Amino acid sequence: EPLRPGSCSRELELREFRDRYVFRSLDGGGAFAVARADGSLHPLSPEEAAAGSDCKVSKIYGVAGMIRLLAGSYVLVITSRKDAGSYGASTVYHANSMKFLCCNEAIKHLTSEEKRDEAYFMSLLRIAETTCGLYYSYDRDLTLNLQRASKLAAGRVHKPLWKQADPRFVWNRNLLEELIETKLDEFITPLIQGSFQTEQFTLKDRLVRITLFSRRCNRRLGTRMWRRGANLEGATANFVETEQLVEYEGLTSSFIQVRGSIPLLWEQIVDLSYKPRPSIIEHEEMTKVVERHFHDLSQRYGDTMVIDLTDKAVQQRQMTVCPTFFLLQ
Repeated sequence: EPLRPGSCSRELELREFRDRYVFRSLDGGGAFAVARADGSLHPLSPEEAAAGSDCKVSKIYGVAGMIRLLAGSYVLVITSRKDAGSYGASTVYHANSMKFLCCNEAIKHLTSEEKRDEAYFMSLLRIAETTCGLYYSYDRDLTLNLQRASKLAAGRVHKPLWKQADPRFVWNRNLLEELIETKLDEFITPLIQGSFQTEQFTLKDRLVRITLFSRRCNRRLGTRMWRRGANLEGATANFVETEQLVEYEGLTSSFIQVRGSIPLLWEQIVDLSYKPRPSIIEHEEMTKVVERHFHDLSQRYGDTMVIDLTDKAVQQRQMTVCPTFFLLQ
């Protein structure tokens, strides 16, 4: 039975042959193969997907994308999942474990230096396999909060999930390119990094559900100290959108809070001090950066209340002047 428009396969059969991986949807009927020699993708008919028996068979719960390195391609698949609750009428899953499938037979033709580089890149892939806080749904775009989704045309829900999604909040966006180019829409699973919690309780004999959903933006990710401020487009480091949903007697309210680094060009070089001193990066576009940041917030979220969380000590006092001046205009 064909999948409903705007949804992707919930369960897949993975067949591992010596020369290829075969992915077959258990609820949609589609299938494709990935050559282990070079990582090339090939859509398959049901008959082609069922051919052959000398293989290892397992079940997976989504394809999170592909990446090409020196020796070939690596396919990221979701190997286990957990029901994290519901968002509207759709189930949200947590990706408990993931695995990269190797299509790197060309590694034997690499030089010693290239093999060392490939080994290093593969160690980074193993770290990516253990990325925490990844959530997804098979039939709902989780990148859009309820307020934004309610303003969009109803017809968008019939598009593939990756076309509905806001690219800023798709953790695996860069890994999906080859799947998109091959038009394997039913196998493309957008992942969100953040947190998702939902609880149900009774209030005066009435059922109430509260949900907290945080979405981490992929534009300027990084660890504390090493990633600060904004880029020239106004995108701030470690931007997170948190949505609070309250569902009561058939009605749903959505409250949005966003946070990010101070929208200036600045840095905080790590040294031996307990609290490294922040410093402004002198640039002719500084005022434009602040303007672009708040213009983007206004376009996406409408009227916004801004709360300054900076330390008012001398070290960070200069960091609030430019954004405050812009807001007062």
